[in-house]
Amino acid sequence: MDETTYEVIEGVIENLNVYDADVNYLANSEANSRAAGIFSVLQAATGSPGAVHSAQASNDAGDPVEAYSMTVGGKTIHGSFWKTTFQNGEHVKVVAFREGSIFHAIAVADPENQVIWMQPHCERGVIEQRKYLVRNSLIFVVFVFAALAFLVKDEEMKLWLYLACGTSTSAGILFFTVGMSWGDLMTFAKRMSRVSAALQLESPDNVNLARSTRKMIKSGKPELPMGVYYY
Repeated sequence: MDETTYEVIEGVIENLNVYDADVNYLANSEANSRAAGIFSVLQAATGSPGAVHSAQASNDAGDPVEAYSMTVGGKTIHGSFWKTTFQNGEHVKVVAFREGSIFHAIAVADPENQVIWMQPHCERGVIEQRKYLVRNSLIFVVFVFAALAFLVKDEEMKLWLYLACGTSTSAGILFFTVGMSWGDLMTFAKRMSRVSAALQLESPDNVNLARSTRKMIKSGKPELPMGVYYY
Protein backbone atom coordinates (compact mmCIF):
# COMPACT_ATOMS: atom_id res chain seq x y z
CA MET A 1 0.00 0.00 0.00
CA ASP A 2 2.77 2.44 0.82
CA GLU A 3 4.27 2.19 -2.69
CA THR A 4 1.11 3.53 -4.26
CA THR A 5 0.28 7.13 -5.13
CA TYR A 6 -1.79 9.06 -2.63
CA GLU A 7 -4.47 11.33 -4.08
CA VAL A 8 -6.46 14.11 -2.43
CA ILE A 9 -10.21 14.08 -3.04
CA GLU A 10 -12.15 17.11 -1.88
CA GLY A 11 -15.89 17.49 -1.60
CA VAL A 12 -19.02 16.89 0.46
CA ILE A 13 -19.66 13.53 2.14
CA GLU A 14 -22.63 11.61 0.76
CA ASN A 15 -24.06 8.10 1.18
CA LEU A 16 -22.05 7.47 4.37
CA ASN A 17 -22.36 3.95 5.80
CA VAL A 18 -20.47 3.04 9.00
CA TYR A 19 -20.04 -0.48 10.39
CA ASP A 20 -17.83 -2.38 12.86
CA ALA A 21 -14.87 -4.35 11.51
CA ASP A 22 -11.51 -5.90 12.42
CA VAL A 23 -8.69 -4.65 10.18
CA ASN A 24 -4.99 -5.53 9.91
CA TYR A 25 -3.11 -2.40 8.84
CA LEU A 26 0.01 -4.37 8.02
CA ALA A 27 0.04 -7.25 5.57
CA ASN A 28 1.06 -9.69 8.31
CA SER A 29 -1.38 -9.99 11.21
CA GLU A 30 1.32 -11.15 13.62
CA ALA A 31 3.46 -8.13 12.77
CA ASN A 32 0.45 -5.86 13.17
CA SER A 33 -0.36 -7.28 16.59
CA ARG A 34 3.26 -6.98 17.75
CA ALA A 35 3.67 -3.44 16.46
CA ALA A 36 0.40 -2.28 17.99
CA GLY A 37 1.38 -3.90 21.30
CA ILE A 38 4.72 -2.11 21.33
CA PHE A 39 2.94 1.19 20.74
CA SER A 40 0.82 0.57 23.83
CA VAL A 41 3.91 -0.28 25.93
CA LEU A 42 5.75 2.85 24.82
CA GLN A 43 2.64 4.98 25.37
CA ALA A 44 2.11 3.55 28.83
CA ALA A 45 5.75 4.19 29.75
CA THR A 46 5.15 7.92 29.42
CA GLY A 47 1.52 8.02 30.45
CA SER A 48 0.27 8.77 26.95
CA PRO A 49 -3.51 8.86 26.50
CA GLY A 50 -4.93 5.96 24.52
CA ALA A 51 -2.44 3.39 25.78
CA VAL A 52 -5.12 1.15 27.26
CA HIS A 53 -7.20 1.31 24.08
CA SER A 54 -4.16 0.48 21.93
CA ALA A 55 -3.38 -2.51 24.12
CA GLN A 56 -6.95 -3.76 23.87
CA ALA A 57 -6.82 -3.36 20.08
CA SER A 58 -3.70 -5.51 19.72
CA ASN A 59 -5.00 -8.91 18.74
CA ASP A 60 -4.50 -11.46 16.00
CA ALA A 61 -7.83 -10.58 14.38
CA GLY A 62 -6.65 -7.02 13.82
CA ASP A 63 -7.79 -3.72 15.23
CA PRO A 64 -11.49 -3.31 16.14
CA VAL A 65 -12.42 -0.23 14.15
CA GLU A 66 -15.33 1.57 12.56
CA ALA A 67 -15.17 0.97 8.82
CA TYR A 68 -17.12 3.05 6.33
CA SER A 69 -18.04 3.59 2.74
CA MET A 70 -19.06 6.95 1.31
CA THR A 71 -19.08 9.15 -1.75
CA VAL A 72 -17.00 12.34 -1.96
CA GLY A 73 -16.81 14.39 -5.13
CA GLY A 74 -18.55 11.63 -7.04
CA LYS A 75 -15.89 9.06 -6.06
CA THR A 76 -16.53 5.92 -4.00
CA ILE A 77 -14.35 5.79 -0.88
CA HIS A 78 -13.79 3.00 1.63
CA GLY A 79 -11.76 3.19 4.84
CA SER A 80 -11.65 2.61 8.58
CA PHE A 81 -10.64 4.53 11.70
CA TRP A 82 -10.81 3.96 15.45
CA LYS A 83 -13.88 6.21 15.42
CA THR A 84 -15.67 7.41 12.30
CA THR A 85 -17.50 10.52 13.50
CA PHE A 86 -17.78 12.66 10.35
CA GLN A 87 -21.24 12.90 8.83
CA ASN A 88 -23.09 13.34 5.58
CA GLY A 89 -23.03 16.92 4.34
CA GLU A 90 -19.60 17.80 5.77
CA HIS A 91 -16.92 19.20 3.45
CA VAL A 92 -13.67 17.21 3.72
CA LYS A 93 -10.39 16.36 2.07
CA VAL A 94 -9.70 12.64 1.70
CA VAL A 95 -6.17 11.26 1.25
CA ALA A 96 -6.50 7.90 -0.47
CA PHE A 97 -5.04 5.48 -3.00
CA ARG A 98 -6.98 4.00 -5.88
CA GLU A 99 -7.72 0.35 -6.60
CA GLY A 100 -9.85 0.12 -9.69
CA SER A 101 -12.86 2.36 -9.18
CA ILE A 102 -12.52 2.39 -5.38
CA PHE A 103 -10.44 4.83 -3.33
CA HIS A 104 -9.07 3.50 -0.02
CA ALA A 105 -8.74 6.31 2.50
CA ILE A 106 -5.72 6.74 4.76
CA ALA A 107 -6.98 10.00 6.24
CA VAL A 108 -9.99 12.31 6.18
CA ALA A 109 -9.39 15.96 7.03
CA ASP A 110 -11.77 18.76 7.96
CA PRO A 111 -9.70 21.86 7.00
CA GLU A 112 -12.18 24.34 8.49
CA ASN A 113 -11.84 22.90 12.00
CA GLN A 114 -8.29 21.55 11.55
CA VAL A 115 -9.44 18.04 12.45
CA ILE A 116 -8.11 14.85 10.89
CA TRP A 117 -9.15 11.19 11.13
CA MET A 118 -6.14 8.88 10.66
CA GLN A 119 -5.64 5.16 10.26
CA PRO A 120 -4.75 3.55 13.63
CA HIS A 121 -1.14 3.93 14.82
CA CYS A 122 -0.41 6.75 12.35
CA GLU A 123 0.06 9.93 14.34
CA ARG A 124 3.73 10.91 13.92
CA GLY A 125 5.84 11.60 10.85
CA VAL A 126 9.14 9.79 10.24
CA ILE A 127 11.41 12.14 12.23
CA GLU A 128 8.97 12.48 15.12
CA GLN A 129 8.46 8.72 15.23
CA ARG A 130 12.20 8.07 15.50
CA LYS A 131 12.50 10.65 18.29
CA TYR A 132 9.51 9.11 20.07
CA LEU A 133 10.91 5.58 19.94
CA VAL A 134 14.42 6.59 20.98
CA ARG A 135 13.20 8.80 23.84
CA ASN A 136 10.84 6.19 25.25
CA SER A 137 13.46 3.47 24.84
CA LEU A 138 15.85 5.55 26.95
CA ILE A 139 13.12 6.04 29.56
CA PHE A 140 12.63 2.27 29.61
CA VAL A 141 16.37 1.71 30.15
CA VAL A 142 16.35 4.12 33.11
CA PHE A 143 13.35 2.25 34.52
CA VAL A 144 15.17 -1.11 34.23
CA PHE A 145 18.24 0.20 36.08
CA ALA A 146 16.05 1.80 38.76
CA ALA A 147 14.10 -1.43 39.21
CA LEU A 148 17.33 -3.44 39.57
CA ALA A 149 18.64 -0.98 42.13
CA PHE A 150 15.42 -1.35 44.12
CA LEU A 151 15.12 -5.13 43.87
CA VAL A 152 18.75 -6.10 44.38
CA LYS A 153 19.65 -5.48 48.02
CA ASP A 154 23.03 -7.20 48.01
CA GLU A 155 25.44 -4.48 49.12
CA GLU A 156 28.39 -6.61 48.01
CA MET A 157 27.22 -6.70 44.42
CA LYS A 158 29.91 -5.31 42.17
CA LEU A 159 29.15 -2.19 40.14
CA TRP A 160 30.22 -3.86 36.92
CA LEU A 161 27.78 -6.73 37.55
CA TYR A 162 24.94 -4.30 38.21
CA LEU A 163 25.73 -2.43 34.99
CA ALA A 164 26.06 -5.66 33.03
CA CYS A 165 22.71 -6.98 34.28
CA GLY A 166 20.92 -3.71 33.56
CA THR A 167 22.46 -3.31 30.13
CA SER A 168 21.82 -6.89 29.01
CA THR A 169 18.24 -6.85 30.30
CA SER A 170 17.43 -3.54 28.61
CA ALA A 171 19.15 -4.47 25.35
CA GLY A 172 17.45 -7.85 25.18
CA ILE A 173 13.95 -6.55 25.79
CA LEU A 174 14.35 -3.61 23.40
CA PHE A 175 15.77 -5.88 20.69
CA PHE A 176 12.82 -8.28 20.86
CA THR A 177 10.28 -5.43 20.94
CA VAL A 178 11.30 -2.18 19.26
CA GLY A 179 14.27 -3.60 17.34
CA MET A 180 12.46 -6.47 15.65
CA SER A 181 9.44 -4.29 14.84
CA TRP A 182 11.27 -1.10 13.82
CA GLY A 183 10.29 -1.54 10.17
CA ASP A 184 6.63 -2.07 11.05
CA LEU A 185 6.57 0.94 13.35
CA MET A 186 8.19 3.13 10.70
CA THR A 187 5.63 1.97 8.12
CA PHE A 188 2.99 3.83 10.11
CA ALA A 189 5.25 6.88 10.32
CA LYS A 190 5.83 6.90 6.56
CA ARG A 191 2.08 6.85 6.00
CA MET A 192 1.72 9.85 8.29
CA SER A 193 4.48 11.73 6.46
CA ARG A 194 2.92 10.98 3.08
CA VAL A 195 -0.52 12.10 4.23
CA SER A 196 0.96 15.31 5.62
CA ALA A 197 2.75 15.97 2.32
CA ALA A 198 -0.44 15.32 0.36
CA LEU A 199 -2.29 17.84 2.55
CA GLN A 200 0.64 20.27 2.12
CA LEU A 201 1.30 20.52 5.85
CA GLU A 202 4.54 22.16 6.93
CA SER A 203 7.45 19.75 7.52
CA PRO A 204 5.57 16.45 6.96
CA ASP A 205 8.23 14.31 8.67
CA ASN A 206 7.94 16.45 11.80
CA VAL A 207 4.17 16.23 12.14
CA ASN A 208 3.07 15.04 15.57
CA LEU A 209 -0.71 14.79 15.83
CA ALA A 210 -0.62 13.72 19.48
CA ARG A 211 1.27 16.90 20.39
CA SER A 212 -0.79 19.25 18.22
CA THR A 213 -4.00 17.78 19.65
CA ARG A 214 -2.85 18.30 23.24
CA LYS A 215 -1.91 21.89 22.38
CA MET A 216 -5.30 22.65 20.81
CA ILE A 217 -7.21 21.09 23.71
CA LYS A 218 -5.21 23.17 26.20
CA SER A 219 -6.14 26.28 24.20
CA GLY A 220 -9.84 25.50 24.70
CA LYS A 221 -10.77 23.18 21.83
CA PRO A 222 -13.07 20.26 22.77
CA GLU A 223 -11.76 16.75 23.36
CA LEU A 224 -11.80 14.39 20.38
CA PRO A 225 -12.53 10.64 20.12
CA MET A 226 -9.66 8.16 19.87
CA GLY A 227 -7.93 8.34 16.49
CA VAL A 228 -9.21 11.84 15.72
CA TYR A 229 -6.73 14.71 15.97
CA TYR A 230 -6.21 18.43 15.58
CA TYR A 231 -3.43 19.41 13.17
